Amino acid sequence: MNTRNKGAAYRLQALHLLAALGYASTRQIARHLWGRCDENSRRMARRTLTWLLDRKLVVSKREAVWTVGAGSGELLYALNRAGVDVIKQHGNSLVAEKAHARDYLRHAHSHRSACNSVYVAWPTDDIFSELSVRAGECDLTRFEYRHEEAQIAKIPDLVAVEDGRFVWIEVENSWRGEGDLAKLIDCLRTMFGRDHRISRMHFVVTSPAARTIGKRIKNRLTHGPESGWPRQIKELDARILAQHLAVSELDPETLELREMTL
Repeated sequence: MNTRNKGAAYRLQALHLLAALGYASTRQIARHLWGRCDENSRRMARRTLTWLLDRKLVVSKREAVWTVGAGSGELLYALNRAGVDVIKQHGNSLVAEKAHARDYLRHAHSHRSACNSVYVAWPTDDIFSELSVRAGECDLTRFEYRHEEAQIAKIPDLVAVEDGRFVWIEVENSWRGEGDLAKLIDCLRTMFGRDHRISRMHFVVTSPAARTIGKRIKNRLTHGPESGWPRQIKELDARILAQHLAVSELDPETLELREMTL
């Protein structure tokens, strides 16, 4: 493929990524298109995005500088109507069938930006973005369980598919309070006690404030002989720890995932 065709292919890939995410940063686009996030790939991404801006296929705004690890103050990009028209010509559409993504860009926030970084960092392409999940574009959009007599519907941040089963992805960009952690434990017990479509819940840490999430979950699911929990719960919790949990940390510079031990 010659240089001109390569450039056209990269520009189209960038438009398709924006269609899935709603908006993306230069860093995220570089990681998705070239599989790495270094100065060279970011420079190529800026060149690609400048071409799209000049042709009025995308719009941009400066990212807010959020808490440490969440926002970096770089430019964010989203499709306008002309950009949506281009991807429709290639058999795609903007998430939730929107006419343009200006509203997504206008209401960009730290958690969605973190989810988008996890999306491009994920090792396979078989993954649904946060916006796609919320728009009902995958087969796992919620999970219902009970906590202290209340019926709760939990929504995944992202969903991946591996070997025909779902990976529920939780993006941890802030500290979880003890009440929220208690709800999460009930969710895990219900989910892996009955739903065989889901292979694991994968926590991705995107903020230093959330780095202890794996240890906190492990403490809740680990029982001594005098804990007082029924045998069935002890066995279920041991299985969850052994088979159904994973924790990774996202490198904010390279947008790579590193496994963390529980």
